[in-house]
Amino acid sequence: MSSWHGRFHQNAFNVAANPAEATGSSWMASFMGLSSIFAALGFFTQSYVGSSLKLLVLGSLIETGRRFCWWLIERFRIQYSLTAQFNEGDPAYEWILLFITQESVWKRSRDFVVTAKNSERKWAVKPGSSDPNILGSAEYVPTYQAPQLFRWRGHWVEIKRGNERSAATVNGVQQSARLYLSIYTLDMNVLTQLVEEAQKRYVEINRPHVVIHLIDTRRFNTIQPWNTVKHKIRRPLSSIILPPGILDSLVKDAEEFLASEDWYIGAGIPHRRGYLLHGPPGTGKTSTIYALAGALNLEIYSLSLASNSVDDSFLQSAASSVPKNGIFLIEDIDCAFPSREDEEAELGIPEAMRMQNPGHMRATRPTRMVTLSGLLNVIDGVGSEEGKLFIATTNYIDRLDAALLRPGRIDRKFEYALSTPEQTRALFVRFFPAARFPHLAADPDDHESKLEESEAMLDELASHFAASVPEGEFSTAELQGYLQGYKTRPVEAARGVAAWVEQERADRKAREAREEERKSKLQARMQQGMGAFGGMHMGVGAGAGTGMNASAGAVPRGDMGARSARKGAPMVKGEQASVPEPSTGAAVPAGPAS
Repeated sequence: MSSWHGRFHQNAFNVAANPAEATGSSWMASFMGLSSIFAALGFFTQSYVGSSLKLLVLGSLIETGRRFCWWLIERFRIQYSLTAQFNEGDPAYEWILLFITQESVWKRSRDFVVTAKNSERKWAVKPGSSDPNILGSAEYVPTYQAPQLFRWRGHWVEIKRGNERSAATVNGVQQSARLYLSIYTLDMNVLTQLVEEAQKRYVEINRPHVVIHLIDTRRFNTIQPWNTVKHKIRRPLSSIILPPGILDSLVKDAEEFLASEDWYIGAGIPHRRGYLLHGPPGTGKTSTIYALAGALNLEIYSLSLASNSVDDSFLQSAASSVPKNGIFLIEDIDCAFPSREDEEAELGIPEAMRMQNPGHMRATRPTRMVTLSGLLNVIDGVGSEEGKLFIATTNYIDRLDAALLRPGRIDRKFEYALSTPEQTRALFVRFFPAARFPHLAADPDDHESKLEESEAMLDELASHFAASVPEGEFSTAELQGYLQGYKTRPVEAARGVAAWVEQERADRKAREAREEERKSKLQARMQQGMGAFGGMHMGVGAGAGTGMNASAGAVPRGDMGARSARKGAPMVKGEQASVPEPSTGAAVPAGPAS
């Protein structure tokens, strides 16, 4: 303690003795203190920056390595695999879905879309359960969201669903799927063989059915126009009851067209063919088309022009997406044009009323968005497609424009009439074949003769049935509806047809009477409306004429009385009318109407 005090006093004495030296020592001490602070700050700063630099370098190396790995993977895929893309809405997309379903790729799938069974095609899988309690009321469609790997003919194949495409519809945005198929080989022939195999399987599995493509206008989009696919059991040609020659002529002509593409190209003629089936409802037009599609193994693309959402652009988009060797069907094509009733109703309205109230005319007549020009352009114009059959049906051929019916657009016309005696008889024989009614024989135990006796009995019943139905009065659909009520009773069907004919005639007369009454009421309302419109129109004209006369000078009292008396009655220019004299009530001739 004494030594510390001694050193303190000594230092104080030295400072007092040498003030300049003391000042220099103090500055040095201060400088050394600041240097220590700067050194500490530099240490911390250098440590933070270094760590950041290290992280930056490490992150760059990782990203570079990742990109290099992807580069290697892409080069590996390019060198050792082929990838094909299939878009929903294209027929090839359906081929591949069927192919992977038959290859049991779905067994590795864990995600399914479950829907109730209906006629719409979905390529659902069949679990094959032996449980009798499972009735098969639902369909299970794999989503294929996860990649699936399988072997086909010694090659590894990978299938996966890609990013969905978005398309605008009238109800918002709709998604359209894609499938990516990768084959780990460099041989393009393997991919071609797989696609061709898928197409062959598609044709084979659809052979018992007729595939019908429809357009749901609420979900229509340009990516996938034909957004609904249905299938129906194929109908044999022998089940179509038509007059001799019609069906055979149509089938042969279509077969020749499909086999003559090279001839069309060599002759410089567009490879397309148009048919028109016309006649009363229920005579077999639609059934003929289904049977034709089944016989030629073609798919039907059916479009209705009755919807207000179908316009020229819609029609062009739908027609251009029909594949080659398909049937483009437009049923009731006359719906695209004003009906005769519409034209007659419009012609019955005065020109002045149509000009003064066009909104009322548009409201009373259905708006049709498809124009004749747009329809003709789809059939054989610049926007038409080749390699397919165009078939149209109509109940009223007289409503169609002559430009639509000329050759090159409609090449063949087939008329369907009401049932003839030959058709009526053939229809009865088809409903009641002898093999199904052996009990009609006199001796059912005699197996050798019962078939002949049944045939003879049914032949006699068929003749009686045909003789009881008047020719050209009923359609085959009406007769078929009657026979469906006697599926297992041919005798009762033949005996009761005469009473059915009388009842149908009475029902028709009642319907015609109701229709005439409806037309009479409609005509009366139209005449009443025209009278009110004419009175309003003349009232406005009278007011205008009175104003003009007043500006020119005084108006005679009698003339004003004549105008008032004629208010509400239409006046024809130059007409001489008799009106009562205001004072005496005598009739005097009025001047010319202005």
